[in-house]
Amino acid sequence: MLKRSHFLTLLVVCLAIVGLSGMALAQEADMIEPINLASTPVVVDFSTAAAGPPTIELLTDGRMTFRIMSAGSASGTLAGTITARVSEMTSNPSPPFHQVTVMFTIETEAGMIEGYYAGNFHHPEGEDLATIRATGVILSVSGAYADLYLADVIVSSTVQFVDGRSVGESGTISIFAR
Repeated sequence: MLKRSHFLTLLVVCLAIVGLSGMALAQEADMIEPINLASTPVVVDFSTAAAGPPTIELLTDGRMTFRIMSAGSASGTLAGTITARVSEMTSNPSPPFHQVTVMFTIETEAGMIEGYYAGNFHHPEGEDLATIRATGVILSVSGAYADLYLADVIVSSTVQFVDGRSVGESGTISIFAR
């Protein structure tokens, strides 16, 4: 049986080893030169398509939730890929005019930005196109895009429908550094 003093010594040695190994695993920060994006608006043209089936939940009070993932390309000031999580909460069936929220990530060779936009979704009955007009904020950036942290976002886009189902969104994200 270990004596209390031996146990405490063993415990201190174990904690020291764990602490030292944690320091060895710590990531050393890289020096990254931020891209100067504060002086002019950042304009990103994008086009996305569904990246899986939608999730639709019918609620007992007559409303429904609609969520879908989408992915595609981004071009313009930031060129790369874009992914998005679209979310809507509407009465069932959805009215032609309702609210929409989109969480998005744009990844480029230089890094990434993440943000959201929320606003109006308008799909006139019998039309194959719907429009989105929304505003939001950039919530997270990698070092190269430091100027865009908490920047304002304005989105104007069009959603294409085929046989009553959305097949993709394309439009412009304008980002204004504060």
